[in-house]
Amino acid sequence: MSELTLNAEVRTVLGKKVAQLRRNGLIPGVVYGPVVPETVQVSVNRREFDRFYRAHGHSTLFTLTWTGGTRPVFIREVQEDPVRREPLHIDFFAPNMLQTLRTMVQVVFHSPAEHIEGVLTELRTEVEVEALPANVPHQIDVDISSLAAAGDAVHVSDLSVPDGVTIVTGEDEILAHVTAARVEEEPEETEAEAADADAEEGTEASAGDETENE
Repeated sequence: MSELTLNAEVRTVLGKKVAQLRRNGLIPGVVYGPVVPETVQVSVNRREFDRFYRAHGHSTLFTLTWTGGTRPVFIREVQEDPVRREPLHIDFFAPNMLQTLRTMVQVVFHSPAEHIEGVLTELRTEVEVEALPANVPHQIDVDISSLAAAGDAVHVSDLSVPDGVTIVTGEDEILAHVTAARVEEEPEETEAEAADADAEEGTEASAGDETENE
């Protein structure tokens, strides 16, 4: 069982009444999965969850404990307020530890080149992997120090994963690449603008001639 632990409480408050839980600093959630006979309604402390989620993300297996139960789980989904970006509801998925599963794992880029001739763009920040729950990596690190000039790229095939983990995402998929820096071109003068400029020059020349005649 995972050494990482998050505490929860069984809740009886359901439906619209969960708004009161949120006002009290709790986030409602559920525990479900193939090893959970019935979905368990729980709540977790918002501050504790925020710290935990920032540190470990959604692809880390950990132990969720509540009165009368404990299960290894993943954070499958966090519903957020679209404006405040605060968590509103959490789905905890309890897998069968003896069966492989597919899940998305974050890709973390490290050591970008000191001088890049172009624009570095990260195209994918997650890849899908298949593994036993206990083998799912928290994240996959990738060194991008080789990306220095336009045309350089890192592909899924360049990733290194632990034994027992298979990457499902296509190996030809590009994770990050360098493209040529875009040069802003001077806008071409339109015929109308050219005509206006000629007319203005003609007006200035006429004014100059009148001044000399005076």
